[in-house]
Amino acid sequence: MYCFVCLAAATALVVLLYVFNGKLEPSWSSHLQLNAILIAIMSVYRLALKAIVESCVGQGAWIWVSGFRKGKTEAKLEDFKMFDEASRGLYGALVLLWRMKASHFACIGSVITILIQGFETFSSQMVTYTEIPTVLVDKTGRGTQPAPPLSRSESWHNIVSNSFGETSLKLSTKAAIYDSLVAAAISDLPLFCETGNCTWPITPSLAVCGACAESLFSTSCDAEKGCSYSMPSGTSISSPPGAPFEYHFTVVPSNGSSTFPNTSSKAVISLFDMMSSAKTPRDNTVRAYQCGLWFCLRGYDVVVTNGIVKRSVAVEWTKSDLVPKSSSHYDDYVFLDIPTKMNVKEHTRYSVPSDSLKTLRQFMDKLTLGNASQVAGAITYDTDWVQAMEAATGDLPGWISRVTLSLTNDIQLTGTVRPNGNSKYSGTAYTMAPYIKVNWYWVAYPVSLMVFAFLYLMQTV
Repeated sequence: MYCFVCLAAATALVVLLYVFNGKLEPSWSSHLQLNAILIAIMSVYRLALKAIVESCVGQGAWIWVSGFRKGKTEAKLEDFKMFDEASRGLYGALVLLWRMKASHFACIGSVITILIQGFETFSSQMVTYTEIPTVLVDKTGRGTQPAPPLSRSESWHNIVSNSFGETSLKLSTKAAIYDSLVAAAISDLPLFCETGNCTWPITPSLAVCGACAESLFSTSCDAEKGCSYSMPSGTSISSPPGAPFEYHFTVVPSNGSSTFPNTSSKAVISLFDMMSSAKTPRDNTVRAYQCGLWFCLRGYDVVVTNGIVKRSVAVEWTKSDLVPKSSSHYDDYVFLDIPTKMNVKEHTRYSVPSDSLKTLRQFMDKLTLGNASQVAGAITYDTDWVQAMEAATGDLPGWISRVTLSLTNDIQLTGTVRPNGNSKYSGTAYTMAPYIKVNWYWVAYPVSLMVFAFLYLMQTV
């Protein structure tokens, strides 16, 4: 009977591990879990296997006494005691091995008895658990728990008009521009991920792109008028002859040049030049830059893993054109030929009204106009914004990226999305859940002992 119990327990163990290997740990109730079932099966398995070995070792006593020890009755009681203790525990098995010197077949039973003692330790190694992000199921149990879509916009019109028809930016956009010019750092918009592990599809949105590039300039010198330095866009700076040691900086709105910005960028927010001249007794160092800001489309790839946000721009698109006013819309700059990898919902129109763009550019033109100068003393600035831009010339790529991020944040918060426009862009929430991994080489240990016990039983019989 013990053989059948042992076989049944071994079969149940292997089948249970095979069924749940690589799957989410089941939890049938707070009192019944997979570990509890495995412990119960292993307990039954160990007791049945131990009973088989005990019966074989006990029978070994009769074989020993009646065969090899025949005629030496004074030793029979001690031998019975030794075999009986060997069948019941680790100490007796060790004594039997030491006394018999592996000269009797019952020593195999002692070895099996000793190895059975390691079941508790080895059985704990059969199953390990790996924490893997798992789709969170909603309350109905039939779908996944969505993560709210990222902040995004399809159109932007954050301006107000007065009774005279004059337009101006709303306060949030003004604040975003002011902050972008002077802030040392700008943060991305926060996102909501309750579980700390979420993914979103590629999410398109209106954004602001920009760049600054060094510009060529021409030099024209005259003995009476001094030297003049001119950029292709028309911005210039002069250094009169005989002037003391000086530094001069200017920032001026412009219409760009043939090389800046890229011709595919139509919805231009601002173009401006920066130029500086640092004069010393030995030479005059002149630097010139062209900077620009324009509306663009960005497809964001966002993943949250263990609470850490990884955000990147999967694709960026700037091609847009002015579409005249019609019965369904005003004069708009509309994005055209949007690539499929942007994941734009069908028939969605991404646009910026021309009056919004005009108002924004007029506001930027006022800020990007001014001078700074130094003549044998501290530098004086026309405005705080000129001071901020002059300081930014040491790291223009970092500065322009902060400006674009701040404006992008405001546009995505204050822009509009058509009804149901976010239905495609909800994310998926995950939770870290334990998955079962079966270490089959540990399962081989109890199974091998069962095989040896059965062979030992057959030999004993």
